[in-house]
Amino acid sequence: MYTMKRILISALIAGLVCLGEAALFAEATSAAELPQSVTVRYTDLNLDRPADVSRLYSRIRGAAESVCGEPDPAYDFWVNPAWQRCVNDAIGRAVFQVDRPALSAYYQRQLGRSPAA
Repeated sequence: MYTMKRILISALIAGLVCLGEAALFAEATSAAELPQSVTVRYTDLNLDRPADVSRLYSRIRGAAESVCGEPDPAYDFWVNPAWQRCVNDAIGRAVFQVDRPALSAYYQRQLGRSPAA
């Protein structure tokens, strides 16, 4: 009898954990399925100037944060990994689309990597 109760309680807990993970996955999937974009204009910038490259990167980062929405308030002391991944992916795609060596090098430095020569 005692063993049967333990098995049932364990199964119930495992089921609740699975439901919770499924709900989180569904939320992340539905948010990821929404194609959102923001146009970042940079015709006013000269990307041969480091200060303007930094300005463009700041604009791209701001747009990425805007598209990815507010970070989950449940993460008070650290950044939500899913939100951070969304922002990082959006920045990476934007840098790739701009396709300027100075911006790519700046981006690599922001990631803590040395730019490829």
